[in-house]
Amino acid sequence: MQQSDQEIYPYQTDEIDLRALFNSLVARKFLIAGLTGFVTVVAILYALILTPTYQVASSFTSPNQSSVISVNKLGVTAETRESVFSLFLTKLSSRSLQREHFVKGDYLTKFNANNAPIDNVDGFIDDTIESVQVHSPNLIKKDIELGILTELPYSVSMEGNNPEAILAYLNSFVVLANSKTINELININELKISNRIEEISLEHDLLLERAEKDRFSQIERIKEEDAQKIRQINDQIVRARYQAKESRLNQIVVLIDAAKLAKSLGIIENNFKLIKGDGATSDLTIAIGENKDLPEWYLYGEKALIQRVELLQNRSSDDPFIPELVTLNNQLNEVQNNNLLETFETRQDDSPFIAEIVKLDVEKIKLESRRVSMIGVSAMQLRQVALIPKSPIKPNKRMIVLLAFFGSFIMSILLVLIMDVVKTVKRPLLN
Repeated sequence: MQQSDQEIYPYQTDEIDLRALFNSLVARKFLIAGLTGFVTVVAILYALILTPTYQVASSFTSPNQSSVISVNKLGVTAETRESVFSLFLTKLSSRSLQREHFVKGDYLTKFNANNAPIDNVDGFIDDTIESVQVHSPNLIKKDIELGILTELPYSVSMEGNNPEAILAYLNSFVVLANSKTINELININELKISNRIEEISLEHDLLLERAEKDRFSQIERIKEEDAQKIRQINDQIVRARYQAKESRLNQIVVLIDAAKLAKSLGIIENNFKLIKGDGATSDLTIAIGENKDLPEWYLYGEKALIQRVELLQNRSSDDPFIPELVTLNNQLNEVQNNNLLETFETRQDDSPFIAEIVKLDVEKIKLESRRVSMIGVSAMQLRQVALIPKSPIKPNKRMIVLLAFFGSFIMSILLVLIMDVVKTVKRPLLN
């Protein structure tokens, strides 16, 4: 019988007596309540001394089309809503710009309202602006495929324990990033306009230089052509004079022969008395020249023929007796006084005669006179201005207290159970 009791004992000791467990918890209720209350009070005090952290945020979307049009009117760029907005987001994410704004805006004093000593000012500034974050919209794959990336609002947020200072910094920084973006676009356009004006000036000079070279080449070409024409005309004049001289010499020989013939025939004086007084030619003919005009030796006689020979021999120039010489001299004078050549040589400016230069000058005037009002132009559309939050994002004091309460309550119960187990184990050992 004793052996049977000993065999049953281990099985009975392994069973959990819920009533005894409950009684044990009731018996140590003050311990449980005290421990739970103590931990809860400590948690409450801890939550009260924790510095709250606030988050301030502002949201915006891409700029409107009128702003983009105004930007593109500045110069030679072709911006889009996406490119302008992307530049704004880049400025907004710039740590250097954030730091610059923090220092120039004297936000060190605003964020250190208690004027507490700061050992590392740079570290304080870096820690403060580290919480500035730009958040892209939550997009699903379908949104990306539809291409509405810039239609959903982006946002910028900042965290800290001074919501008033954060609000002032964040709102002013959004305005600064927007103005910096517009100013950079203006500067880019002004730089491109300046570069284009320099290109126009260079093209202008090159065209003028080319036109001047072409004009000089044309002058040389005209001079060469005129020189060739002058040589040709002079050659024609020389030939005409030579022919006239040869003709005069031939005429002298003929007249000398006629004079000799007239002398041999005894015709010393002229026979013009044989011509009728009315100026009509006489019907007289000579036997040897039937149906021919009267020969000069017969008509003029020796004396007149010798006089004509002397005149021809004493002639200093045949030019008055060369009809074509007048035409040749006129041609020579026209070539020597070439009006086109004189015009080219006296021209001071070739630009009015170059169509490309006129176009370049018009473009330059348009670029230099370009004035666009940037009032109301923005690199984004403000969807929600930053506001002071109603409650901090951390710490969650209520959650801390609740966790401390339930955690301490459960721990106190476990402690009581452990105490009962230890007491139960010691009791058989003492027996």
